[in-house]
Amino acid sequence: MGKFKKLSYVIVFVVIILILLVLTFSERGFYDNYVYRKKLNELQTTIDSLKRVNDSLAVEIELLRTSNDKIEKVAREKYGMIKPGEKVYRIRIEE
Repeated sequence: MGKFKKLSYVIVFVVIILILLVLTFSERGFYDNYVYRKKLNELQTTIDSLKRVNDSLAVEIELLRTSNDKIEKVAREKYGMIKPGEKVYRIRIEE
């Protein structure tokens, strides 16, 4: 009876290990679930970041639609435009 008891413990142990392996590494197992959750968190972070960028761009668009001062500022700073008759002085700093 002692050998049968030891054999049954070994069989139970092997079955438990097999079940754990299946639950861990099978499709939709614990490991895949971990990987999917990690990817989901990364994607959610990216979405949140893009939403913030989108919101700031929406504000910028609205300012450009409604504010002549904003249009002038962008034209001067980004595109180097000047009003007729204005002179632009550029100072070079040489080291």
